[in-house]
Amino acid sequence: MIYITIAAIIFLLEIKIKKYIEENKEMHKKEKIFNGNIILERYHNKGAMLNFLEKDAKLVKNISLTLLGIVLLVFLFLLPKKGDKVLKFALSLILGGALSNVYDRITRGYVVDYFSFKFLKKIVFNISDIAIFIGSFFVALHSFFKK
Repeated sequence: MIYITIAAIIFLLEIKIKKYIEENKEMHKKEKIFNGNIILERYHNKGAMLNFLEKDAKLVKNISLTLLGIVLLVFLFLLPKKGDKVLKFALSLILGGALSNVYDRITRGYVVDYFSFKFLKKIVFNISDIAIFIGSFFVALHSFFKK
């Protein structure tokens, strides 16, 4: 149950944050926080990562839905099994982030991104992206060290 809760928290938190960003922040207006280490900026990503395929949003949506379906099936398959806590945790992060971004693609036609790091000023993220990245890192570690 904890893994479903993790995915749900990421999804619901992102819905709330993205709604706030959409309603209260101007497009592309940068606001520095945490001593300038994080930059808030409302950005609409119509493509995949780094706006890849931004001219073909329908293809990106279909690929995203397919990948979400695969992750969801693997997650649901593993959930009732004992063990594999790291993999279940990783998949819950990926699932929560993917649900949020796919929800954006379906309801808005784009993903709302809203922050960047001082050292990566040109790349704008959201919490879902970070959850997907961290989850993918743990999946890779799990597959590397699994006997």
